[in-house]
Amino acid sequence: MTEKKEGNKKEAPEAVPKVYQERLKLLKKAQEYSAADDIPKAVELYSQYLNALATYFKIEEPKLDPKLFNPETDLAELFLISHAYWDLAKAYDRSPNLHLESIRCLDQFVKFTIGFKYQYVNARTMRAFIRKRLAHNPKAFKQAYERIQVESKGCFISSDVLGSSHPQTERLRERKFYWQKFMLGKYFVSFYYNICCPIYFKTRGLPYLGVWIQRLIRQILLSIPLKQKENR
Repeated sequence: MTEKKEGNKKEAPEAVPKVYQERLKLLKKAQEYSAADDIPKAVELYSQYLNALATYFKIEEPKLDPKLFNPETDLAELFLISHAYWDLAKAYDRSPNLHLESIRCLDQFVKFTIGFKYQYVNARTMRAFIRKRLAHNPKAFKQAYERIQVESKGCFISSDVLGSSHPQTERLRERKFYWQKFMLGKYFVSFYYNICCPIYFKTRGLPYLGVWIQRLIRQILLSIPLKQKENR
């Protein structure tokens, strides 16, 4: 992992707790227990993994934040963290007494999802879970899913083609917030996420055709006349 920001510098290797060095082993075992539906053991090991990271940054686990990581070099770890919180959210959701903890983990999942390259994958994972009606507290999961759609830093397709920091991507995001005010706009945004995005990501990997589609979409996106700011 990269060094921490100024004021929270990385410890010398010999001072890093052994549990931190072996955190990925904990995570792998947690995933195995989760796949085997041994939820108590999975929760225990996921918690150990997240606490190892928190100890490394000298904070408490609930204060883990994507800003502590380098979004480029630590992308793989950020993705793993998001799915650790996702599995914990589902595990805690099984118990009515732990729904608040489930919501907290959902919030962390969203926080470690929005704005990253794997955002679309995480959103699809959550949508599939919701559609199967597996949640005991479906309202919380639906609200988290809507946050990923609405608060995302850019449209999925535009972010993939132009980049999440491209000016046109930012302007499309502003337009998306504006559309969310109206019923037809909400339907359009839903159509975009649930129909257009799956089709695009399925075709983008096709030989030749995928490259051609990306080039075509890039031209279309850049040609859309959008104001710098939208009145809200």
